Order: sequence, then C-alpha cells, then structure tokens
Amino acid sequence: MACSKCTEVPHVPEGVKSVYVSASHEYILDKIYNILMADSYDVKKLGSYIVFETYCFSAFIERCASDASLTELEKRNISILPLGRDEALDFGKASAAKSLDSWNTLILSKDLIWILENGSFTVHFQPIIDTATMSIYGYECLSRGVLPDMSIMSPGKMFDAAAKTGMLFNLDRQCRETAIKTAAVKNISRNIFVNFLPTSIYNPEFCLKDTVKWANQLEFDPSTIVFEVVETEKVDSSEHLQNILRFYKDKGFRTAMDDVGSGYSSLNLFASLSPDIIKIDMELVRDVHRNVMKQSVARALVSMAKEAGCSVLAEGIETADEFEWFRALGIDYAQGYYFGKPSSEPLRQI
Repeated sequence: MACSKCTEVPHVPEGVKSVYVSASHEYILDKIYNILMADSYDVKKLGSYIVFETYCFSAFIERCASDASLTELEKRNISILPLGRDEALDFGKASAAKSLDSWNTLILSKDLIWILENGSFTVHFQPIIDTATMSIYGYECLSRGVLPDMSIMSPGKMFDAAAKTGMLFNLDRQCRETAIKTAAVKNISRNIFVNFLPTSIYNPEFCLKDTVKWANQLEFDPSTIVFEVVETEKVDSSEHLQNILRFYKDKGFRTAMDDVGSGYSSLNLFASLSPDIIKIDMELVRDVHRNVMKQSVARALVSMAKEAGCSVLAEGIETADEFEWFRALGIDYAQGYYFGKPSSEPLRQI
C-alpha cells in the first residue's frame, strides 16, 4: 500500500461552500474580516474564527493574498479550512486546513502539480573527480522539472513550492527514483550521488522501499549509489537521520553528508552520523587559497574526516587555484564548474 503523502498531489478544492478562518492573533483575524466585509461577504464571527460562504474559493485566496494590509508573516499565520456543500465541520477535517500563504502557493503551483502528476522530470549529471587518478569517479544527479512547453522548472523553485504545499514527500521520492532510472538509461557504470531530504522521510522502511526496489530492479550494485543528505540544518532529530542512514547502509548503499562546515549543527551531525563521504561546503571552497581562516577550517575538517575514516569531497570548485589547494591538502574527490557543469548528457571523460 502506497503512502498518500508520497503519491497523491493536492489540489485547490472545487465546490466549496463554507470557509472557516482562524489566525494566530485577533488583529490578523480582524483584517480578514474587514477584507471580506469590504467585498460584501456575509461573514459570521464565532469566537476565535470567522465563517462565510463562497462560490469561488480560489478568488477569495487570491484576493486576500494580494491585499496590501497583510504582511507576509501574517499570511503564514492565517489558517483556512474550506468545506464542501455536503461537509460538516468536525475534528477529522482539521488536517485539511492550510495557511493563506500555502493556499496561495498551491494556486500558483499548477506547473509543479502538472510535473508531479505526469512524472515529467529530467536529470542533469555533474561529474565528480577522483583527485588521485584525475578521472571521473561518479556524478551527482540533479533533477529538474520539465513543463509542457519543454521549459525547465529549477530545483529551487520546485522544492520551495513543494515545501509550502505538502508536496515535498512526493517530489523528493520522484526525484530519487528518476535519478536512478535515468542513470540506468544513460548506462552510467560509475558512482551516482542521489540527494534526499530527511524531512521528507518519516519512516525509512516505508518511505524508501520504492527507491530500493528500483535500484535492485535496475541491477545497480548498491555500493555504487551514494545517498546524499541535504538541508541537514532543518533536521530536528539526529536520531531520525541516523535511522535513515542506517537503513541505507544496511541495504548496501553508501551515504554522504552535504555542506559540512556550513554551521555548527553540521559538525554535530557529522560526529553522530559517520557518513562514508563528507562534502565540504562551497562557501569554504570559494577563494580558499586567499583566505587563511577558511584554510584553517578546511584543514580541521579534513583531519577530522580522515580520523573518522570518511572520504572528503570539495564541492563548488571553480578555479585551478581552489582545486590545487584542496588537492595538496589530500582530499579524495572534487566537484564544480571547473570540471564540468551539470548536463543532461553525462561527461564521460575529462
């Protein structure tokens, strides 16, 4: 049985009759009340929420979202629950409520909804270099959405919209699986790095079963797939992340940790997670040959990684000077525009 969070795509409801609105502060609720009254809605104020009837829920959302009297923070603190003509308000319906900001993003996310419903993705591959042999060690798989007119929706835009609208589970799953399938189609025999968001996985045994299924079905050697955890700063529980990485390792896959050195939390997680590979944050990489402080931090990271038995990858390398400095330091792998930009057709040699 598939998880609805990973497979279903939310839509703006049609046939809405009643709308219930609450807010974190009474003055914010008063603003919504005044907007509705100015537009001649029949509004009832019932304690901590207001209720009214509408024949076009989307128009109400767009009207409030564009109102200059509401700040962006206030829009995130307004909760809205639409009910159909035959629906009654009860406790079970509460989970369907979303913020004004989220409803508006959902209305504006028609492109993302189309991409998810049609599985319309492409994968670009950025080469990763083995510094000892100066050959291609593998590729990071970077997903993009493909729209009906064949234009590309960037990862940033996709994931921002998905995070606000409850589509993150679905998007992250499809990106993982598409990366593995596309690597197979491209006949990539080297290592592939596949990103995943830990906040989109609540139970690895359940949420990752399809990802593992595709890797096995396409006859990948598990050790050639490196699952790379990103956005670790948003992880509330290091234990949860440990469980995810343990699941991957138990299946024979390897793990990598992105953006190490970008903050104190990433160092704490590195100590508790023991990934196979750490990727030094590109902010540390940039102009490292000119910055003594960055050099000190980089040396400390590489030293810690080596003591822990982790391989080290410097990402975001753009110049020969940056690469030569890190190569002299003894890193294992390097990645960046200096070697090759992400491309739909993987670079086969450098």
